[in-house]
Amino acid sequence: MKFLSILLALCLVLALALSPSRAEEEKVICPCPRNYDPVCGSNLKTYPNRCEFDCKRRQEARKGRSMDILRSGTC
Repeated sequence: MKFLSILLALCLVLALALSPSRAEEEKVICPCPRNYDPVCGSNLKTYPNRCEFDCKRRQEARKGRSMDILRSGTC
């Protein structure tokens, strides 16, 4: 009985340790090129290219926020 309790506790600890955190679940993987063609987002942040901006826009959309491009070039 004692062995079973220890085994159950060990399985619970391992399950918690190996489960992804909320921060990892919210990450969006975007394979963007490394070219520099800056765009200015509506959050007044300059993104290195349109792909990086679109990646951030998808992250924000998951949180219920919207973003647009204000203009090409830096902010």
